[in-house]
Amino acid sequence: MQWHDPLTNRTRDVKIVTQNANGPCPLIALTNALQLTGALQIVGSRRTISGDELTGMLADRLFQTDAGSVSETDVTQTLALLPTLAQGLDVDLRFAHVYDFSDSGPMQLFRAFNVDLVHGWVVDAEQEQKVAGVLVGECSNSYEGAVEFILAADEVSCGQVVAHNICDADVRGADAELSEKQLATVRSAIEVNAWLEHTATQLTSCGLRMLGTMLPTSHVCVLFRNNHFSTLYKRGPGELFLLCTDDAVAGDSRIVWESLRDVHQTTSQFLDSQFRLLRVGGDYVQQVEGREDATADAQEAAQIDEDYALALKLHEQEQKARQGQQGQQGHPGQQRSQLQVRQQDRMPPGMHVREHGHLHNVPEVSREGEAQLARAMYRSASDENFERRMENTFMPNKAATNSALRQQKKHDDDDKCIVC
Repeated sequence: MQWHDPLTNRTRDVKIVTQNANGPCPLIALTNALQLTGALQIVGSRRTISGDELTGMLADRLFQTDAGSVSETDVTQTLALLPTLAQGLDVDLRFAHVYDFSDSGPMQLFRAFNVDLVHGWVVDAEQEQKVAGVLVGECSNSYEGAVEFILAADEVSCGQVVAHNICDADVRGADAELSEKQLATVRSAIEVNAWLEHTATQLTSCGLRMLGTMLPTSHVCVLFRNNHFSTLYKRGPGELFLLCTDDAVAGDSRIVWESLRDVHQTTSQFLDSQFRLLRVGGDYVQQVEGREDATADAQEAAQIDEDYALALKLHEQEQKARQGQQGQQGHPGQQRSQLQVRQQDRMPPGMHVREHGHLHNVPEVSREGEAQLARAMYRSASDENFERRMENTFMPNKAATNSALRQQKKHDDDDKCIVC
């Protein structure tokens, strides 16, 4: 994409890494953030890149860092953590501030690359004083602390904390021996659990306001939200944009940014690389999924054509061999080959095999191209599994090989990211 770098005030080309179906989002978000800041560059004309290759590029970048800017401990722990980025990253955020995370390996990793990791799951200390007090106090101001607090109270109350909206009578009825302190803990845990469920997208209005005001202008960072890592760019006051790398929109080169304007992104808009609004009509995700389904169907049809043409070629060879034998024994029309019998048994209702192996009510195509005959038969047959059955009947070894190759190719494709 064309990226106007606010640091240099120049426009340059940046190759954005997008996800495939199961792409490693923390690795992709960090790589793209480094590219936008100019700290990393993917060169060449390649269209795909593996997670291992991205990890290697990040390691090389780390070794190029100026001596003294990163501690030796951070470098060592970062190098150990890099290979795990392809499987995800565990972070423990704190609810008081957008920059607040428990100091752990992931934080050292982002610190080593001089990239800020932020979140918007912030409790409003003024509007939600009681919940904020429990989160900061009993829950040690962290998500993991909140989960442990809820589980402990749920065990004391015999599973009623997670039951939602229970009254004091229900709490007391769970165990008459509960002390007042335990009852207070259970009530607090119920409120914290309700707040976590209400803010399940891991973004609050308070957190969104803080991101819009506290992040510097023209700042690139990585946002953790909804258990997902995204490259975030703050263009100006209140102007927050997420880099579009999801496979659902990566197929449209026009779409580069998505505005972050509300907690549930109901008013979000797509923009191009110059932050110009895109008028995308209809349900964009459905349109993309439709294109993907059509592409997959076309690829599958092409594969069927190719495999079926090979099966027909073998069929023709067998027919010629049998006709040669029949020429010595009698008229070819006096016998039906076992191949024709097998074909007849697999015909859809109302169809049968004519003499010489052609299908009734299916156009005959010149033998000059077996692939054309395969296509004509494929498009006319109503049984969508007929071609696969033909392959399994005539070429079982080939069918098994093709199936294994298709599974291996799918596995290899899932392990790659797309470079736009």
